[in-house]
Amino acid sequence: MAFDYLTLVGKQVRLDRGGPESRQGRVVSVGSDYVVIYNEKDGLVYYNTQHLKSMTQNTKDIMDVLEPTEPQPVLKIMQAENFVGLLAGMKNLWCQVNRGGHESVQGVVSETTPEYITMVVNHELVTIFIFHIKSISYGVKKENQDEKKEQKQDNNEKK
Repeated sequence: MAFDYLTLVGKQVRLDRGGPESRQGRVVSVGSDYVVIYNEKDGLVYYNTQHLKSMTQNTKDIMDVLEPTEPQPVLKIMQAENFVGLLAGMKNLWCQVNRGGHESVQGVVSETTPEYITMVVNHELVTIFIFHIKSISYGVKKENQDEKKEQKQDNNEKK
């Protein structure tokens, strides 16, 4: 029996317990094989449920019904029948695939197929197989990537 993510819409959750993909936020939408959470820092993050290892619901969210909710997402919540359809809707948008680690990529989605997406990243075309996409968000600012590069340079200079 599959887990019913629809029961989580409107609730505060943490997807995955730790690591670069782990994020906390309010569930704002659910598809057949993806879940969308929103938090102020990351905006909307679309998770491929095939890769979710765990989900933690905040018990305070259950108990304190009168607590004010965080602001609603500014970006339009994309909806599709499944994760592949969701990716197709992100064509020509600036996106971040995977939240962190060495497999995190930011760029413009230029092509989508049922097996892979192609992104323009700087002056390269990067093909990413859909099975390996854990999460994706759109409208991510390139400044975040530049800040990470500056931090790496600072760390290397300190050594």
